[in-house]
Amino acid sequence: MAANPAGAALAKSVAGLDITFGSWFIAASIPTLVGIILLPYILYRVIRPEITHTPEAAAQAKRILKEMGPMSRDEIIVATTYVVMIVLWALSSTFQIDTAAVAFGGLGIMMASGVLKMEDIAKEGEALAIFIWFALMLTLSSQLNELGFMKYLGEAFAGTLSGQPWMVSFVALITIYVLIHYLFVSQTAHMVALFGVFLGVGVILGVPAAALAFSLLFATNYFSCITPQGSSANLLAVGSGFMTTGEVYKLGALTTLVNFLIYTVIGIPWILFVAA
Repeated sequence: MAANPAGAALAKSVAGLDITFGSWFIAASIPTLVGIILLPYILYRVIRPEITHTPEAAAQAKRILKEMGPMSRDEIIVATTYVVMIVLWALSSTFQIDTAAVAFGGLGIMMASGVLKMEDIAKEGEALAIFIWFALMLTLSSQLNELGFMKYLGEAFAGTLSGQPWMVSFVALITIYVLIHYLFVSQTAHMVALFGVFLGVGVILGVPAAALAFSLLFATNYFSCITPQGSSANLLAVGSGFMTTGEVYKLGALTTLVNFLIYTVIGIPWILFVAA
């Protein structure tokens, strides 16, 4: 998700945590595997699809792939560049590789090879504007933290949970963080606005910082489907006509609840174990 790297950067800024590709992968592995197994079955039982057997799908896919023919030069370049960039990002902390340099390197390869042209980039004005806005919001959020605003806000918020066992505070913070997304139209905006505050509050209340940071970051991903406007991808789902807005609300709430339970009941103990 686009905001994940920024979330890792905020975790380092607020709590001094160094979240790498490897540590994220390990922390997310067990609850995510449980979700992959459990969530489709639950949705299958709730939705009860009319078509449950499609033996012709595999044959049709093979036929279409055959009609497409072998990969073109441009497709091979893009695929190879993508794989190399992912590997370099994954090994960035081990070999001290600058991730921004990897991104610019991949962009340079595609432009030098002619796969990506300036006119292609010019068409992505909206996406570029989002990244510029995102960078400004991240900078402002970090500056507010350095000036002590996040600490002040966190201390005020922590007063309502003071005196509670840290596990109670832990679950309460995650629950509130998830429910507040009903008021947001973007995962990125939500994370930039509240991630640092909630992490700071948890640290004040004695919640293990690494476990809370991972739990908040994972929540920023799985609460995306809670409303039709919770993520830009949801608008495509609603616009497809296959689901009504009401169905998205209902299934989004169910999916978010199931993921919340998985990442709380299974995820928190696992994260505490691997982060110890």
